[in-house]
Amino acid sequence: MAPSSIDTPGDPQTEPSWDDLKIFLAVVAHGSMNGAARALGQSQPTIARRTRTLEECLGVELFQRGPNSLILTEAGRAVLEAAAPMAEAAGSVPKLAAAYRPDPSAPVRLTATMSVTLFLSHHAANLAHATAPVEIAYLPMRRRADLAAGEADIALRMRRMPEGDDLIVRKIGRIAFAVYASSPDVAAVIVPPEDPHLSTQAALIARFAKGRPIAARIGDVPIRYQATKAGLGAAVLPCWMGDADPGLVRVLDPPEDMIEDIYLVTHPRSRNRTSIAKVSAALADLFKHERKALLGALQER
Repeated sequence: MAPSSIDTPGDPQTEPSWDDLKIFLAVVAHGSMNGAARALGQSQPTIARRTRTLEECLGVELFQRGPNSLILTEAGRAVLEAAAPMAEAAGSVPKLAAAYRPDPSAPVRLTATMSVTLFLSHHAANLAHATAPVEIAYLPMRRRADLAAGEADIALRMRRMPEGDDLIVRKIGRIAFAVYASSPDVAAVIVPPEDPHLSTQAALIARFAKGRPIAARIGDVPIRYQATKAGLGAAVLPCWMGDADPGLVRVLDPPEDMIEDIYLVTHPRSRNRTSIAKVSAALADLFKHERKALLGALQER
């Protein structure tokens, strides 16, 4: 008996159609030709024919076909393993392309740490006036947003110059942190939950504690601020926040290692977007105008 075409390896110069691979993935995902047909809006005979075409192109059977079942062969599992990342990558293409497609009406997404975002929120009205009609979406987060993947348009990052040839970086200011309490007589301290060896703020309050008991471990800056005002204990707070509150006293000035540089970071694809340039300029002006408060210059009550 002459071998069928599927038993003969396909032409090594012929590459499988991506459309046929997508159908194969749909059949695997939905468990049947009928399920794939419904999902793709095609007929079951078309799905079966395109699957057979893919098998003939590759020269292997991808499924063991039973009366009411399809089971992946060893070759089918190998093709699935290779094709699945291709489908995932193809699915990300529209999102990536959208990140490069300027939309004048889209809000400018600004990401920063919680302490910096709180500072921006105190000046949000001025920022809105300076950037109108551009809208700003504030995205506080501790991790670094991936600007290349379009997670944000502008990032404010601290301490070290962000690395990467694909980023545009500009230093726009500095921010200081000190230890504050509701009274000069400090009985306990509020510490961040991080290991003092891994966090400069945790290390600072650990040095200040000098045997004082830990009243609480609070990582969230707004909650730590409220707990300090309530008299729970002394805590590390940004100077712009602690100095502006008459109900708090600074019990330890900011050491040099708690004065951090602030960098404004954008992606090169944003260079020509008017909205992002406008927000960037307003941010630079704000940090310049508020530089004394950010550095803790308001020491006199």
